[in-house]
Amino acid sequence: MHAASIWVVVFWMAICWAWAQETNMAQTARKGHDSAAIICANCHVAAADQRFMPVLSPPAPSFETIAQRPDTNADSLQKFMITTHRGLDHPKGMPNPYLADYQITQVVAYILSLRK
Repeated sequence: MHAASIWVVVFWMAICWAWAQETNMAQTARKGHDSAAIICANCHVAAADQRFMPVLSPPAPSFETIAQRPDTNADSLQKFMITTHRGLDHPKGMPNPYLADYQITQVVAYILSLRK
């Protein structure tokens, strides 16, 4: 009987931990949405509810499109966002947005949350 009680407690703790992780990820993605709608929306359709359309014409790929790419994952997004893609050889490339680490984590979580 004692072993069964221990397993129930362990199982309950695992469920609570998983629920907390899911809640934390949802909060992170929500904060990423907010940041993207302000910072990234100048060039991308970052969110369906962003206040203004991008000023870049044509706009950079939408976050929804980026999320659906088969090679998109957390590592590739994070690396892309910390790298400058603009230069003399590619003047219309994406500039480094100089986001803080926590902002990159939030925007990456938001983009990945758009996967279908």
